Amino acid sequence: MSQREQTKVGDRDVHIVTGRISQTVNVCTPANERGKYDWIIRLTPQHFVDKSQVEAHASLNSLIEWLTGEEQIGQVEQRPTGEGTEAHPQANETVPEVSPTDPDDAVWIERAMRITEVCIDELVREFLELPYLHRVEHSIHTRLYAILSTQPHFDRHFSLAGGKMLTQPIHKEWPETIPRPEKGNRRGNFDLAILSPNRLRECSLRDFSTGRIVPPIVIEMGLNYGEGHLALDAEKLLNSRVQHGYLVHLVREMPHDPTIDETIERLRSEGTVKVAFARYDESGRKYAKLLADPQIREVSSVAGW
Repeated sequence: MSQREQTKVGDRDVHIVTGRISQTVNVCTPANERGKYDWIIRLTPQHFVDKSQVEAHASLNSLIEWLTGEEQIGQVEQRPTGEGTEAHPQANETVPEVSPTDPDDAVWIERAMRITEVCIDELVREFLELPYLHRVEHSIHTRLYAILSTQPHFDRHFSLAGGKMLTQPIHKEWPETIPRPEKGNRRGNFDLAILSPNRLRECSLRDFSTGRIVPPIVIEMGLNYGEGHLALDAEKLLNSRVQHGYLVHLVREMPHDPTIDETIERLRSEGTVKVAFARYDESGRKYAKLLADPQIREVSSVAGW
């Protein structure tokens, strides 16, 4: 169970939520309404703070600088609207309190990640074998959704807060966690998102309807696009600081674009987003990179690969 403390710094209420593996310091907006925060900062166990340490700061700026400085190294998960590009979704929208990940939920997410990677690789193999099975990208989205949903780990229902309503873990067009400037500082949608049981149990119907759960796993896909689309999808995942982000880039009968290879290599070296790639060229040659592969390679036969 999470422990919760409330204190005050200056004229702002501060809610400290402590779990076994992480802690969040949630600073209210000037209205001091619980659930509406200007700042959410996450800390690891070795940097946990207590009420007295927070109260020791005479100003909000002092607290934020201390939490995010070299001593505390807190991760900023939300900052006030208008400060840089990390503004949280639409102004005045109630944001659910960020709770630390439960250890059991962490185990569920870890297994979900491994299963997701197997399913993505299966989709890549299927595309190389049957490149025209789908006409448009949206159809490929639904195909991956179908592959994922057959897995026992995902083929079940989970309760939302209150226990009266059930939902599933896989969702299409789930809202981004953090808005982007190119979206007019509003949230777009992820192609596919996987939500964990604990995050669903803590989510109200209203927050579910407005997409206020942070998905631990997100997949972005592209069909017959150039490097620009791939880079934009990567930025989308990085902007929302997705815990486990995946890109699936599929191409058929388009000239080889070396900049795609360069972007995939850059993302691989950075280790922030995993990329799966497949290309079926005009002469019928096949090239692919499964998620764990170090680079794109020609594939002579899909069978047994």
